[in-house]
Amino acid sequence: MTYRVARDLPAAQQATWSNLLADFTAEVPNPEKVEVVITDEYEKVTGEYLVQEVDRSNDTMTAEQYRADRADGARAAAKTCVLPGDRIVVVASSGLVPYGIRPARHGLLHEAQHVRLHQHGDAAWALHRRAPFTLPEREITWEYLWLAESAIDEYRCERTVHDRGWTDPVNTVGAGDVAGVVATFRAARTAWDRTGDLMGAYHAAFASLDRMSKVLGYGAAGVVSGVIPAAAWAKAPVAGRILDVVENLPGTDALVPPEDLLAAAVEVAKRLRRILQEMGFDYFFTPDGGTYLKPL
Repeated sequence: MTYRVARDLPAAQQATWSNLLADFTAEVPNPEKVEVVITDEYEKVTGEYLVQEVDRSNDTMTAEQYRADRADGARAAAKTCVLPGDRIVVVASSGLVPYGIRPARHGLLHEAQHVRLHQHGDAAWALHRRAPFTLPEREITWEYLWLAESAIDEYRCERTVHDRGWTDPVNTVGAGDVAGVVATFRAARTAWDRTGDLMGAYHAAFASLDRMSKVLGYGAAGVVSGVIPAAAWAKAPVAGRILDVVENLPGTDALVPPEDLLAAAVEVAKRLRRILQEMGFDYFFTPDGGTYLKPL
């Protein structure tokens, strides 16, 4: 474990992180290939590692452009970065521990499951680059697929956290979270109507869709594991949209055939496109091979 902080953390917090690291290490197949970085400059440090990743959905993003804030006001506090040479770095905000050990354990052990997926070669993320795959271009673009692969990994990692009894109730999602993301789509559409800025609409709409894909993955994990009441989850618009696709996928303890992961990712991607359409936009390939965002 490495600390990248402006000033030393209090001894009690360092002891808590040491205990959490022991729990983390017990979950990781090859801990010698993993570095955990605790930092009070989360965005800066995470950005530095993200641009080194082997598989990036956005190759043009710079380290300085990474933002922890999400479209709905949520904020990331931990991130797993897969680097060349089978190295993995998990960056965690030092601000997790002052809120108590439960949220810190939930967050860090969730990241441990991402490490497990990657070290087992079982991650959905970028699987289309590692296994035979042809994109159904008449139905989805690569953007939808990347988001779908990420959502599936989030579902499997979060399901394992719940199944193991590590859940921090504050770190779960609910119908209100879905509604909050829907509101960001509405704001994106309102901004388009007012300004006509198509590139701005693209960035806003896909930031919202990115967040929605994660919330749907987290929510599905909670429903399947019994942490989130199904009836309460179903009250939110689009809340159950991917549940039937992912509910039979296991947590991180069992391997999933690549073809099954890809099939699930394609179906989730199609549903994400339908959500985008319902929120007032569509994004698709044009006849000349380009892509276009169309306000509806």
